[in-house]
Amino acid sequence: MAVYAYKGIDRASKAKKGVVDADSDRAARQKLKSDGIFPSFLKETSVSGSSRADEKGAAQKRVSTNQLAIATRQLATLVAAGMPLIDALKALADQLDNARFRAVISEVTDRVNEGATLANAMKEYPKVFPKIFVNMVASGEATGGLDLVLERLADLLETQAALQRKVLSAMAYPVLMLLLCSGVIMILLTFVVPEITKVFQSQKAVLPFPTRAVIFISQFLSTYWWAFVLIGIAGVLFFRSYGKTPAGRWRLDSLKLKLPLIGSISLKICSSRFARNLGTLLASGVELLTALAIVKNIIGNVVLEKIVEDSAEGVREGKSLAAELKRGGKFPKLLVHMCGVGEQSGQLDSMLLRAATAFESEVDTIISSLTSILEPVLIVVLAGIVGCILAAVMLPMLEMSQLGAR
Repeated sequence: MAVYAYKGIDRASKAKKGVVDADSDRAARQKLKSDGIFPSFLKETSVSGSSRADEKGAAQKRVSTNQLAIATRQLATLVAAGMPLIDALKALADQLDNARFRAVISEVTDRVNEGATLANAMKEYPKVFPKIFVNMVASGEATGGLDLVLERLADLLETQAALQRKVLSAMAYPVLMLLLCSGVIMILLTFVVPEITKVFQSQKAVLPFPTRAVIFISQFLSTYWWAFVLIGIAGVLFFRSYGKTPAGRWRLDSLKLKLPLIGSISLKICSSRFARNLGTLLASGVELLTALAIVKNIIGNVVLEKIVEDSAEGVREGKSLAAELKRGGKFPKLLVHMCGVGEQSGQLDSMLLRAATAFESEVDTIISSLTSILEPVLIVVLAGIVGCILAAVMLPMLEMSQLGAR
């Protein structure tokens, strides 16, 4: 089955465009006409088989958390309004701007139309629909509450996307200032200072130590700038490859949890992700051991993932989840306490969601405070560096002018 891009009009004479899956050009036209669309343009955009799977694998990487959240919210609204699932999926595909994502939804629609469950159809696209997404949809289909499950999924994805945006936006300004001021310093050292040095050399002046130090750094950077570039590239490549090995990732993730301030933020983000996802799965009717097996793979830190894996083994043996998490010694005490209260009251899902909200609020507060402090500190430090360079350059000029005046 191939994918065809089309343009045409519907029965209301409104322009339509999108993609449709069919075995042939003729089948695609018949399928569009059965949907009330009369194509004026039709062209195959992909082929069946392994090459198509590869294309969809690439398409899956282009679907962001925010895009999936919006699509899930739209699908939940359509299903809650009483629209049949097939029609809801077709309507969703028509609303999507991402052509590749639209192709995936069209394929899912065809699979459902052929008799597959929505969860099984989505399962074929693991990079578009994560395991937690598929399991929650399966639970919603089994209980008849698909619209409620989709609403929970939309809430979960929107919360994750919002947290990502907060972290990125909080770091954007300091990073921009760092790059800008670093560029100014590099320009001073590689272009301005060498020109002024020529004046000093022509005058055969005796230079003070700060000026000699700045000139040395300037000459070193001008001569060996390529070495810094190579070292930077090599460092990035090394850490990327090292982080992909089991031992390397374990050491790096352990270091993340031990670093001052960054470790606290990283732990709270991972704890929030664990609590939010586990609570959402449990609220959707997924069994605890199954939920732990799913959540273990999306925490984002192998040290904490190992604790969750060991905790799942303890729960399987009849032990308390709170006690097992406490034994791991890494998760915050608040999370352990909330798990204990939830297990005793039979409301583990709601306690986990409350814990996730608390962690997210803490992360937001810490990042906001850190950003407000980091911005002026960064400006002062970089301004001080620039000031020292200028002072080192101006110092011999002042001495030379004083000697000339005498």
